[in-house]
Amino acid sequence: MSDTNSNRVIGKLIGNTGDPMRLQVALKDSHSARRGEFVRVMHQESRADDPLPVLGRIVSISRSNILFSEAAGEGLADITLLPGTRVTGETVRATLELVGYTDPSSGQPRIPRRPLDPGSEVLGVDYDFLREFYRFDPACSIHLGNLVGYERGANTVPIFLDVNKLATEHFAVLAMTGAGKSFTVGRIIERMVALHNATVVVFDPHGEYGNAFKAGKVQFSGAENSVEDERDRSDLKKIRDNIETLCTKQGRGIVAYTPDMPEFHTKYAGKNHKLALALDRFDLDEFSAVLPGLTEPQQRVLDAALRYWTKTTQAPRAADSLLSMLTDRLDDLKNWDELSSAESSALNARSAAVVAIRLRRLINDSKSFYSTGMDQPLDIKSIVGRPSDTGGRLVIVDLQGVSDSAKQIIVALMSAEILNAALDKSDKTRPTFLVYEEGHNFAPAGSPSLSRNIIKRIASEGRKFGVGFGIISQRPSRLDPDVTSQCNTLIVMRLKNPDDQKFIVKASDMLSSHDIDELPALSTGEALVSGRSIPAPLLVRVGVKALMHGGDSPDVLSEWNP
Repeated sequence: MSDTNSNRVIGKLIGNTGDPMRLQVALKDSHSARRGEFVRVMHQESRADDPLPVLGRIVSISRSNILFSEAAGEGLADITLLPGTRVTGETVRATLELVGYTDPSSGQPRIPRRPLDPGSEVLGVDYDFLREFYRFDPACSIHLGNLVGYERGANTVPIFLDVNKLATEHFAVLAMTGAGKSFTVGRIIERMVALHNATVVVFDPHGEYGNAFKAGKVQFSGAENSVEDERDRSDLKKIRDNIETLCTKQGRGIVAYTPDMPEFHTKYAGKNHKLALALDRFDLDEFSAVLPGLTEPQQRVLDAALRYWTKTTQAPRAADSLLSMLTDRLDDLKNWDELSSAESSALNARSAAVVAIRLRRLINDSKSFYSTGMDQPLDIKSIVGRPSDTGGRLVIVDLQGVSDSAKQIIVALMSAEILNAALDKSDKTRPTFLVYEEGHNFAPAGSPSLSRNIIKRIASEGRKFGVGFGIISQRPSRLDPDVTSQCNTLIVMRLKNPDDQKFIVKASDMLSSHDIDELPALSTGEALVSGRSIPAPLLVRVGVKALMHGGDSPDVLSEWNP
């Protein structure tokens, strides 16, 4: 686009201009504008103010002709026009949705409070105008991608997200399967780590992010060799160089933590770290939730065993010693003088055996708890780092193949430890950003979940202590609304389910009905972004990643026909 385009008159405002979300424009002709195009209208908010350009986006276009009116009846298909014939009586109108004008005092977008003048010229915009309107300081921002319609060549309009607001005020990425949500999160977090030295912990239930460290080596996509965007090419090279440098330092770069299972040792060529969660650090009041189906007497047995275990066993406490207390050392527990009468009556070999069986199953399924023979329990402060530990780190907690109940307790325990470490004023940790993939499984709406409580607590309290999170889901309507209500940035990709679309409307007051109507038609890699980390809702084509990602569907035909 050029300066000529920025002054191009595409039409005029008509009708009632009081609704900034549904302004009507009479277009000069059918080639004047396209759906999704940005335009501007000059506006004077008050008599004392100078006229300012108000940015808007064309969200729909209608075109009709009296010759081909739907009320004309039969025979319309037989009408033939000679080449060069000019058809009169055509009406082309567009619906314009205002983005706002830049407030001279604050630099923030503002929606006009005074209706725009009917008859005002609607002008085109050039990329310089858009770049100025969506200007960000790259030093404290992440380049997510480019504005749809302005994503290639000299007219590229890069879109940035404010890192501080994104990381501390939480974000959600919501989309149906295959729309590119995990890829989008991957682009965000690799830039947080490599360009802004962030600490990011990813709870990876399907092992997608772990492919970036497959075989114990950093796996790069090689996209910098083919990408056209000069900014992206420069960033990708810098990310590669920085991550390679970080990985030479202990605990920096990319680090994988996994349950103690052979398949993980194979995947990471033995370079993975074993999870060794301390069972006694979990909230005892909620512990029975990880063993559903216990009767009331059995819950009393579990409570008594946990209290006796923590009081009589020196830290660090191995999980297998708790099992021993419920089996081999049951008589010691029965003779404990601090038992209540209800606990004493509940303590019998049968109830203790049931609790021990359930507990052993959980420990064996997860293979993630500190047990006898291990060096030390997981040190969460060493993992996320302290303020003096400079350098970014991407901590991947690979949970592929682990049972759902084990995933929940691992996520709950680690999340709780990270928040508690952030609360410790005597030994502070680095600000930490958590990523919850398949968030509807960890923070579900209306169904029991051990991990949901701690995620809700982080959602409401984490910002004050430097703990933020991003939650990703293919079924937004199944997410706990208390969690999503705290997500101040929404990245929404292709969504077709009506319930999920209704949920988006409730979750964000920044998206219009026109925005929601666009969601089913978005292409893979396109995202509607709104919230505090961006000046106004925008449709963005997400850029490429520096690291390999494992979220792609397999080419089954090539595997069926090798």
